[in-house]
Amino acid sequence: MDQFKKKYGEWALIAGAAEGIGEGFSIQLAREGMNIVLVDNNLEAMRKLADRIKGEMKVEVRQIHFDLTLPEVSGFVFQATEDLDCRLLVYVAAYSKVKPFLSSSTDELDIYLTLNNRTPLHLVHGFAGRLQAKKRGGGIILISSLAGLLGPPLVAPYAATKGFLIRLAESLSAEFKLLNIDILTCCAGLTCTPTYQVNTPEPTREKASPMDPLDVAKYAIRQLGRKVVCIAGWKNRLSFFLLLRVLPRAVSLKIMAQTMRTMFEEVK
Repeated sequence: MDQFKKKYGEWALIAGAAEGIGEGFSIQLAREGMNIVLVDNNLEAMRKLADRIKGEMKVEVRQIHFDLTLPEVSGFVFQATEDLDCRLLVYVAAYSKVKPFLSSSTDELDIYLTLNNRTPLHLVHGFAGRLQAKKRGGGIILISSLAGLLGPPLVAPYAATKGFLIRLAESLSAEFKLLNIDILTCCAGLTCTPTYQVNTPEPTREKASPMDPLDVAKYAIRQLGRKVVCIAGWKNRLSFFLLLRVLPRAVSLKIMAQTMRTMFEEVK
């Protein structure tokens, strides 16, 4: 971990930090001795997490209470962290609903684009630009989804916006290598987060085996600097090896569609 901190700095900035996978990153990086900048709109959950980290892990925590859908988020966050040796950015925040595409309003579709794409794009641009100006290396982790690899029904805008993050990391990896900046997109599958609990019917939750958010975070941290795109969970990696590398894509899409219909048969 000393080498990790030498490369990525003393501070990690986590956007969407208060719950779910973001909470997992906050806890794991704090356990490894990094100081944490929490960015979230859920003030109560963020304060609770900050108290836990400071009490258990004995590291410093800075809290930034801000709505990540606002256009000025990038400038606000970087101004609030200008004094820190922060060279690791983790973007977790996302908007996700399980329902037919035509039942979404255009305003809701804009939320997908804003939270899932525009904000991380602005943060990656500003963060990498600041590292370049300071002639420092660093790292960026973006959390995508298995839905971004092979689009299933009932989550079309989510799948499309998550696929964007995969292509973003792939496109930037060669550019950022010249700047000594590692970028990784980690594709998470079913993970026991508040969003999963809200979107998933109880019968499905009883049959599913979602990953622990902390395990997703641990895996992604290990892959930073080694891969550009990774899949959390060995079962997910095996399944998507078959879906993406072995089976014809048309067959894989049918399998994904049937799986979604089975999992969310109550969604109309």
